[in-house]
Amino acid sequence: MRPQQNTLNPAFAQYSIFGMLLLAGVFIAAIVSSGQIAFGIIALLAPITVVGVVLIFYNPYIGFFLYLNYSYFFIGMNRYVPQVPLGLTIDIILLLTTLSVFTKVKWTDMARMHNGIFYVIFVWFLYTIIQVANPEVTNRESMFYAIRGISVYSIQVVAITLIWLGNKKHFNNFIHLILVWSIFSTLWGLRQIWFGPDFAEYVWLERGGKITHILDGRLRAFSFYSDAGQYGTTMAFSSLLALILSLGPYKTKMRWLYAAIAVFSFIGFAISGSRGPLFVILFGFIFYLILIRKFKVLLIGSVVFIFVFSFLKFTSIGQGNYQIFRLRTALDPKDASLIVRMQNQRLIRQYLESRPFGAGIGSTDTWAKKYYPDSFLAKVPTDSWFISIWAQNGIIGLFLHVFSLFYVLVFGFYNVNKIRSLDLRMKLIGLYGGFFGVIIASLGNPIFGQSPIGGIMYVSMAYLCSAGVLDEEFVKEEELALAAAAKEA
Repeated sequence: MRPQQNTLNPAFAQYSIFGMLLLAGVFIAAIVSSGQIAFGIIALLAPITVVGVVLIFYNPYIGFFLYLNYSYFFIGMNRYVPQVPLGLTIDIILLLTTLSVFTKVKWTDMARMHNGIFYVIFVWFLYTIIQVANPEVTNRESMFYAIRGISVYSIQVVAITLIWLGNKKHFNNFIHLILVWSIFSTLWGLRQIWFGPDFAEYVWLERGGKITHILDGRLRAFSFYSDAGQYGTTMAFSSLLALILSLGPYKTKMRWLYAAIAVFSFIGFAISGSRGPLFVILFGFIFYLILIRKFKVLLIGSVVFIFVFSFLKFTSIGQGNYQIFRLRTALDPKDASLIVRMQNQRLIRQYLESRPFGAGIGSTDTWAKKYYPDSFLAKVPTDSWFISIWAQNGIIGLFLHVFSLFYVLVFGFYNVNKIRSLDLRMKLIGLYGGFFGVIIASLGNPIFGQSPIGGIMYVSMAYLCSAGVLDEEFVKEEELALAAAAKEA
């Protein structure tokens, strides 16, 4: 059941929204009439902001749903309004949602956080906060920006999911959100391939994006994501999830719909030209075969897996197709980019030998180039989520972070095997396989904590570690449905 709450009186909420909109309208009119158009545009957003704040405090789920949806497109939107820090909106939405949740629950409802995943994530979060004392950290602003994706978002999202979203409706909405966005994401990516980048995307490419997104004269689609790697990974995750659902205990129409989404999302992954996300599908499907516990399906799936792997690894068929060529290079140990990455890792390892707590949060990659332009790490890319965590937090931080992921893998596997509801079981297998696949893909790309896949991972972690609560509701509704069907028969 949902936590106890003291909801706002609907009439009070309606009058509050109306009154704030009226005041905002008067304010806008006054500013525009003064000739300060720029401030007028900003003020124009005030009513939307006010309504958003009221709705979030009226129902925290609105804020959380807004966070997940906004995570998909805010980076792409920033290409059209580059001077506006849209990323900080994520912080505001999550903060307001967190406050809203904790103002509506009773202390007894806080027991929902009494779950191992919360404590593991909390330890990781606490360690990153203590990193402020790291003598290597000489720029607090850089740490503020970088720590959000590393640990701040995770502790908030896990806590909110455990407390407020532990029911069937919210869980299913989360699954559907992933699948719906995969359709829009692929359509936007296909538009880039078929018709070329629009004006804002072209400017972004010219300012440096083309170095990694135009290879051999071919554009790697990035849709409205931060880059092709993030786009490809999210589409691979969506494709895997939809594929597993297409094999689930659903009506024929639904299974065909899931299959269509799986194929469409796979196209999105393919046009990204990203190689690492291939492992999301391969390793994710392996875990599906293990968790499904059906010998016939396991045998058929193993044969298909071996065929696909052999096709990419041991043949040159389709080499003229750019997408197949890019996927094939992911399995080539002599690939030039792989060799460069291994060399960079050796350099970083030597650099960290005298820094057991790392070089400080915000000292790598984009943040290093902006805030530590003359540092060693500003010149050597980490090329991996885990190498980045290691460089910023040291070997201790890397251990804590990897332990939190390992915890989810162990207890998630245990929980999925206990699930009685076939519907919930298939969906959790999809999340589990995708979660493991993203971890593998993050070994070669800084993917895990970025939007939108970061939010998806954190919600998945909470659901996988609290699956028993969901199972009770799923089973109860399935038993009622069976009883009703028996009566009709």
